[in-house]
Amino acid sequence: MITPQIEVDDTLKELSSHGSFELPIETYTDNCQIFHSLYNHWHDEMELIYIESGSGLVRLNKEILRVKAGDLIIVNRGVLHGIKTDLKNILYFRSIVFDLNFLSGPAGDLCQERVISLLMENQAEFTHIISRSDDNYGNICLLFDKIHTCHKEKKPYYFVKLKALFFSFFYEMLMGNYITPADKEENKSLASIKKILDYINLNYSQSLTAAELTALSNYSEYYFMKLFKQYTGKTLIAYINDLRIEKSKPLLLHSDSSVTEIALEVGFNNTSYFIKKFQQATGMSPHKFRRNLS
Repeated sequence: MITPQIEVDDTLKELSSHGSFELPIETYTDNCQIFHSLYNHWHDEMELIYIESGSGLVRLNKEILRVKAGDLIIVNRGVLHGIKTDLKNILYFRSIVFDLNFLSGPAGDLCQERVISLLMENQAEFTHIISRSDDNYGNICLLFDKIHTCHKEKKPYYFVKLKALFFSFFYEMLMGNYITPADKEENKSLASIKKILDYINLNYSQSLTAAELTALSNYSEYYFMKLFKQYTGKTLIAYINDLRIEKSKPLLLHSDSSVTEIALEVGFNNTSYFIKKFQQATGMSPHKFRRNLS
């Protein structure tokens, strides 16, 4: 299965709905074979990602994790995240995306008050990665597998079993002490970075300056640049160039526009520079990318 590009709105919030209103859960089996990066995005739901094979990097807000087969990644709600595969060891993974409302209970319910509400209101978060050497790893990953399988098979009354399995998963996470208070200052800085990413995503095809973006952040230029790199792993210029390159890929694959036209459409006013940056990012020219992958 080819991993699709993620459609996001103006704030990089993912547009895809996960499951239904009645059962807000979806499961996926994906890889990074063609689109080597799942670009930074966020969603209100939590996400669990189990690495089946391969290796690469996962970014969760400021944190960079090197992941390998057997790792389980926990993406808390609202976290800005993305995945990048090692080109010689392509990542294959399964994931579960679910809305915490599925597990909500009435006011006063102990599970609601002491766990679900804290996670929903970003007052607490789960540890970002569970590896083979960690406590409760076996039980936690077994429950991930049971949840994924239960949702895929959809046997009679599977929705009842799903809720029980999620609570068992949370229980094992809590017993392993994999829950911590959230960082309020990080929540504040994350909101500012999301605002800037929103603006870049809306205006990537236009000329963008550091001064313009710094003014929107309400930070000094030095602190803004430092914060931006902490959250994205890239300088401002590199991030904008990479975003423009990502935006060019579906145009190369699914349109008849020339390379020059596509370069202009995504914000590069110099075709040679676009070709150079595309080659650096993908290991092939735009022409070869179009020819090999269309």
